[in-house]
Amino acid sequence: MPDSQTDARELLDGQTEVLELIANAAPLPDVLAGIIGSLEHLMPGARCSVLLLDRERRTLHHGAAPSLPGDYVAAIDGMPIGEAAGSCGTAATLNVAVVARDVLTDVRWTDYRALATAAGLRSCWSTPIEGRDGQPVGTFAVYHARPHRPDRREQLLVDRFSHLASVAIGHAHLLEERQARQEAETARRTAEELSHAKSELLATVGHEARTPIQAIVGFAELLATIDLDEARRREALDHISAAAGHVMDLLADVLDLSRIEANALPLALEPVRLREVVAEVFGLLSARAQQRSVTLVHHVEDEVVLSDPRRLRQVLLNLVANSLRHGRSGGRVEVSCRLAQPGTVLVLIEDDGPGIPADLLPRIFTPYARAASTGDGAGATEESIGLGLALARGLAQAMGGDLSVGGTGPGGTAMHLGLRDAGLVPR
Repeated sequence: MPDSQTDARELLDGQTEVLELIANAAPLPDVLAGIIGSLEHLMPGARCSVLLLDRERRTLHHGAAPSLPGDYVAAIDGMPIGEAAGSCGTAATLNVAVVARDVLTDVRWTDYRALATAAGLRSCWSTPIEGRDGQPVGTFAVYHARPHRPDRREQLLVDRFSHLASVAIGHAHLLEERQARQEAETARRTAEELSHAKSELLATVGHEARTPIQAIVGFAELLATIDLDEARRREALDHISAAAGHVMDLLADVLDLSRIEANALPLALEPVRLREVVAEVFGLLSARAQQRSVTLVHHVEDEVVLSDPRRLRQVLLNLVANSLRHGRSGGRVEVSCRLAQPGTVLVLIEDDGPGIPADLLPRIFTPYARAASTGDGAGATEESIGLGLALARGLAQAMGGDLSVGGTGPGGTAMHLGLRDAGLVPR
């Protein structure tokens, strides 16, 4: 029998190793395995396990059992507790140590006797592991291959290591609770930020819609109260139609953004000839380009991309219109493309404008982000980028591509639109 000094020294070494594992935030199964290894070293012939109690379901689950047969461990994982559920189930139920000197004759082992015999286990002594509230959080079991009753030394050792197991489990629970609180706090902050962002978006959309709605109301009142000649009447109706179209476009963009966020945007992906879409976009914007004396040029050949034709046209319309609006009057907007990497066609939309302000660049895809204009003094204003770029990027990503700022500066801006190469898409 080992002398008391040797026990004390080895017990101290084992405790130190376990506490170091806990201090270093080692995973609970590793800590429990370290506890079991130390105890088995001090109790030759013993094989130990720790089961963790699910109080809500009243079941025991595998914590650590490095020296027990895997089949046995798997068979008792999730076992219900009760006064006739072997040594561990009974100990967890009654919150007292339970010694089954011989599982072949102990009535509490009737339902588990065959499992124990197949695993070469003849005796089982289980001690409840108490939590901070004094109630069991698990069990510490010591098995032997022959009938066995623990002596005083073994009881002291198991008491000490059961306490270490309690400390380890309690520490793990505290870490889990802390992580859960942090995750809940992160989720709360994210929800608040999203709510704030949505409130700002709704307020901005409301502001954007107010002007065309006021125009509609004003011209409608004009038509109702003043007898206009045919030309002025037609002009008023055209203003109403244009304002109504602006509101409808704004609402459609907001709806598309919400669908993209919810992953509910309907798409019909198919092979699309990029040249045809670019030519259509140039045709739609030709009048606007002529107003600013801007030359529209493209270098697109026979590239075929996998996309939704309507959504691709929507994205390119937005990007080319942006280049027209922010580019130099009398300048040039150019669209070109190349194979960026296997499976991706890169479309470049380039203008010769003043570039994107540095303070706006990190938020360029945020709806209605604003940057101070180049004006000075009281005449300086802020210009909003609207919904267009945020929507264009969302549409590109929904089609399996992406949109980014390829480069910007005093010489102009290049937007990079990545699209899937239809030639590499499985048929």
